[in-house]
Amino acid sequence: MNVLFIDIVHPLLKKELELKGNICDEAYHKNQTEILSIIDNYDGIILRSRIIIDTNFLSKCNKLKFIARAGSGLENIDVEYAKQKGIACYNAAEGNRQSVAEHAIGMLLSLFNNLNKSDIQVRKGKWHRECNRGIELANKTIGIIGFGNSGSALAEILKGFNVKILSF
Repeated sequence: MNVLFIDIVHPLLKKELELKGNICDEAYHKNQTEILSIIDNYDGIILRSRIIIDTNFLSKCNKLKFIARAGSGLENIDVEYAKQKGIACYNAAEGNRQSVAEHAIGMLLSLFNNLNKSDIQVRKGKWHRECNRGIELANKTIGIIGFGNSGSALAEILKGFNVKILSF
């Protein structure tokens, strides 16, 4: 198969595809018009989110068999129209689950412990201890809306804080 890399992804992906006999080309600096001018040379494309793969784009793809996104969502791809054209769409749904969960923990701790507010005050040479007292997470109830890859990873980390978890 001929595969076009539209965005830079981990080099292991290209290496493994080539080891399996695929021909991989790069179009990291091409715009959508330039990509469309060569798209019929390819069976598949690999991207992140630089190019929107909408109905207009897909209507010009006559040979494409798959679109693979190196990222968790497919929001930049018209998946329904791709399916109608027989183009399979793939993503790395769990690729950033841990980093998203850790970021959410960081934000939660920052909020509960007034980290941003106290940082600003300390940089100005002030410290108001009482109004910057934090709240411990222990024994709190935390709601997680969306319990897929990222939500379940967040719940796993939160277990160490001795909290009750509600998920929706």
